[in-house]
Amino acid sequence: MAEYLTTKEVAAYLRLNEKKVYALVAAGQLPASRISGKWLFPRHIVDQWVEKNTRYPSIGLMGAILDDVLIIQGSDDWLFARTFERYQAFSHVPVVSASVGSLAGITAVASGKAHVAGCHVDNAEVEKVTGGGAGFYLVHLFAREQGLLFDGARTPELLGQAGRQSCPHKPEPRQTETPGTDLQPAKSVMVLVSEAKLRFAERQPLAGTYRLAQRLFEQAGVKYETLHRIGPYTSHLELALAVRNGEADAGLGTRHSAAKCGLDFVALHTEPFKLVVPAEFASQPQVIRFLDFVLAELRAAASHGVPGYTFEDTGRMETIGAVAEAP
Repeated sequence: MAEYLTTKEVAAYLRLNEKKVYALVAAGQLPASRISGKWLFPRHIVDQWVEKNTRYPSIGLMGAILDDVLIIQGSDDWLFARTFERYQAFSHVPVVSASVGSLAGITAVASGKAHVAGCHVDNAEVEKVTGGGAGFYLVHLFAREQGLLFDGARTPELLGQAGRQSCPHKPEPRQTETPGTDLQPAKSVMVLVSEAKLRFAERQPLAGTYRLAQRLFEQAGVKYETLHRIGPYTSHLELALAVRNGEADAGLGTRHSAAKCGLDFVALHTEPFKLVVPAEFASQPQVIRFLDFVLAELRAAASHGVPGYTFEDTGRMETIGAVAEAP
C-alpha cells in the first residue's frame, strides 16, 4: 500500500521548509494530491521526482559511483583478473566484473555501462566499436600467447602435427616452437582440425578469441562455418575444461588455461592485452589508483616471469578519438 506524506512530513523528508514545498506544488513542479483541503504526497512518487531531478557530475552516473564501485567488463584473462581481485582486497572498493568478450566490453564503456574494459582486439576494431568520437585511452598491460588446446592422448594426429610424442596431463602444456605473432605453421594444424572433423570448442561471438579463431581458420583456407563447433564457452578455463573432459576435441585458448588443465598446446598467436579507459574517467582518482596498482602488480610479476605472458609494453599508452594528452 502506498505511503502518503503530509506537507509537514514531505518538507522534513526533503529537508525544505513548508513554504518552499507549497511553492513547488503551486509551480507544478512537485507532484501532490489535494484531498479534503490538504495536500498529500505519495512517498514513492516523491522519490521518483527526486531521482528525475538529480543532476550528476559531468562524468555522468558512472562517474558519480566511482568512489563506491569499479565496473570492469570485457575480455577474460586470468592474470588481469588476479590483479583486480588484489586491488579490491587492497582498496576495499568493490570491483564488479563480467567476462563478456572484448567487443562487448568496449561497447559497454562506450555506452556508459562500465568504467574500464579489457580487450585484445586491434586499435582499428576499438575505434570502430567506440565510434571514434569520444576519447579513450588504451593502456597496454601485457602480451599473451594463444594457441590450440587439445589432449594428445585422444587426438594423436594433432600431437603428431605438433612434432611431439604423446605425454598427456603434464602440469605445463607441451608446445611447438613459438615463431612470432601469426604463425604460418598454424595453417596445417587448423586444416587438420577441419579434415579430421574434430569438435572445436568456441568462445562467445563477441569475444576477441572467437574473432581470432575465425581469422586463423580463414588464413588456413578453412571456412569457419563448416567446422563441427561446440559451445560457446565464456572463459578460457571453461573452454579448456571442456576439452579436458571430452566435451570437445580442441579449441583456441591461452597457454595458462592449457597448463591448468594439463592439455597439449600449439602456440599460434601472440597478442597485446589492453585496457580501454574513457578519457572522462582517466583523471578520476579511483581510476588512477586502480591503474597504478595494476601496473605495479604486473611489473612485479614480470620480474619473476609468468608462462605465456610477456611485459615489454606494460604501461604504454595510446589514444583513440578526441583525447588531448595522456593523464
